[in-house]
Amino acid sequence: MKLSAARVGERLRVNNKLIPYSFWPTKVGQKGNASLQTLLFSLDPWAIIDQAIKTSCPSAAKPEALACMAQARDFYEGAIDTQRIAARPLALYYCFMNLVKAFCLTRATKPTFDKAQHGLAEKLRAPSNRELTDAFLSAFPSPNANGVLQNFSEFMLALTGTGLPAHHDYDVSILLPQILPGHRLWSYAANKKERFIAVHDIRPFLDKDSRELWLNLYFVSDDLSRIGVSGKDFLTESCLSTYFAQVACSETDSSGRTLICFQQIAPIVCATTKYANKLQQLFDIIRPILWATVATVPPYRRHYVYLRPPAEAPHVLPQLLSIYALAYYFGSITRYRPHHFPAITDSSFGPRVQDFITGQPQQFLYLLASEFAKREITKPSIV
Repeated sequence: MKLSAARVGERLRVNNKLIPYSFWPTKVGQKGNASLQTLLFSLDPWAIIDQAIKTSCPSAAKPEALACMAQARDFYEGAIDTQRIAARPLALYYCFMNLVKAFCLTRATKPTFDKAQHGLAEKLRAPSNRELTDAFLSAFPSPNANGVLQNFSEFMLALTGTGLPAHHDYDVSILLPQILPGHRLWSYAANKKERFIAVHDIRPFLDKDSRELWLNLYFVSDDLSRIGVSGKDFLTESCLSTYFAQVACSETDSSGRTLICFQQIAPIVCATTKYANKLQQLFDIIRPILWATVATVPPYRRHYVYLRPPAEAPHVLPQLLSIYALAYYFGSITRYRPHHFPAITDSSFGPRVQDFITGQPQQFLYLLASEFAKREITKPSIV
């Protein structure tokens, strides 16, 4: 079927600059006007987190948040210490847990977490009771029936604005492919097609006459055909179909590969020509369905969409929450059943699990530091 022509407009520029996609493209000043934010390079994301707590956390909660951050940093050193292999998964989870508490306190979702519980419980399905394969995580709404806060749901609330509405079970085998770095290790071990598709470009467009703004998303056509996904299935499985439709595109990338374009169905209207004031709203439309990697080389952030089979959709979490949930699972086994952990690392998914434990500490740290700062933070390539 012939594709519709793309809506006509021009690339949006602010101060004569093209706007790259960012989770936090602008910062609002005292007069209510937005100014562009650039990528911030930092060798020490802990300093970014410390500054965010000191400037943004409510005064009453600040000592608790700073103490949680200090403890998280100590656990982080244990999580990246290659000489202490046995305890690394547990140290990784406790690092993440304390960072999450500090983050929630800074966002002022709750005044204290001094009696909070994990909010997750790992279990095995009978009769096989196999680690990883039959494992699932029970997640609980916060507060529970006794009024006790649940860390996982509180983290969800601080990140997305909505906590867990009810008890929910997440299969660990479905959480595992949601981890972006090392995803191909999962694909190889599971003998299944890859599920992450790289976004080639995200471009904001403008119709000056109507002051309408919209996004065009570009993907390399070969990336879809390589795994046998049609444009229609891609829209559905990536959860783009609510807001985007495929349109005709004749562009190629720098290597001559054909691009395909998905255009925002309903533009947003800017009441004035101060288009920067609408950038955050515009970019937020796609943010919930994007994954990101932090890199030390340009473009420093790469974005991806995750293709989920319909039956697995209820188990798909936002990127940071899926990382956190798996860290809890591996940490719990390390703490309570350390003799079972080799069964996981010796399985076909062992390289995927080891890659998670080795690679996620720094990724999670930089991604969460960005959440603290509400600005893209990355590590410089040259020290």
